[in-house]
Amino acid sequence: MLKQLVDRFIAVPMVGVDVGSAALKVVELAQTDHRLIIRRAAIASLDQGADAADSLKQLLSDAGISATQAALGLASPEVIVKPFQFPPMPKKELASAIQLEAEESILNGHLPNDMAMDWHVLSSKETIRGLLAVVPKKAVAGRLKIAREAGLRPAVVDVEGLALWNAYWTLVGARDPAPKTVFLVNVGAKTTNLVIAKGPDELMLIRDLQFGAEALAAGQESDWVADARDSISYAFSVGGMRTLDAVYVTGGGSGPTLIPLLKAAVSAPLTFWNPLNQLERDPDAPSISDAQGPLLAIAIGLALRQPS
Repeated sequence: MLKQLVDRFIAVPMVGVDVGSAALKVVELAQTDHRLIIRRAAIASLDQGADAADSLKQLLSDAGISATQAALGLASPEVIVKPFQFPPMPKKELASAIQLEAEESILNGHLPNDMAMDWHVLSSKETIRGLLAVVPKKAVAGRLKIAREAGLRPAVVDVEGLALWNAYWTLVGARDPAPKTVFLVNVGAKTTNLVIAKGPDELMLIRDLQFGAEALAAGQESDWVADARDSISYAFSVGGMRTLDAVYVTGGGSGPTLIPLLKAAVSAPLTFWNPLNQLERDPDAPSISDAQGPLLAIAIGLALRQPS
């Protein structure tokens, strides 16, 4: 998504790199006869105080990943991702309109020069519809530094919520003859990624909560539920959502304890999603247990990306 901030490279296999607060996840995919295969994947704990770049470099080596072009994920409560819609207009006027939209989005205490902006048009038939992303430049620079020091060449920096949706839509949603409005919940150690969308070009909400598994374990369940409920209400009021058809939960912090919390926030069928169930494995790849699949959802979505 944030293609303006990184170098451009030709389309070659990329490593999806998910740098979490408690763990590093890397995935390399291959496509053969329209089948997606995990060529390499690995997960490693990231101890407090450990150097993330050194740990990532070691993880890539242990996993046998030789590709160097990488797609990186970024999550923060300061990340703003919102849909936009404009009447048909020339590209120059569209760029100006989106710039104004971005400036309005960052009037919550941030200076424009401290934020990076990127946008992507999803449809331009009758109206121009797309997504706008505004993120702190400092956060992007931090991700790029870790990747480069680990020997990688960053080609894409993507919002984690978009990577999550990319993984879901590619592996699950696109196979449904009647696309559903789904609520994706990816629970990490310190952050929860929320996505509400229907179809590849109908994203209604992408939001990062500052409450993850650690906060839930510390007794902040009510705060988590309140933020999730507020996000759903926003999608109903602003995003034009009429109903939720399904909830998919994944991430290292997902588990049975989330069921009552989610039922307090939304009434829709709930599925614990393991993306490994929709992927084949390279028999020569280092083994990843099925139980680790939910931790890889973001990294898989990143590995599916190609440079713009």
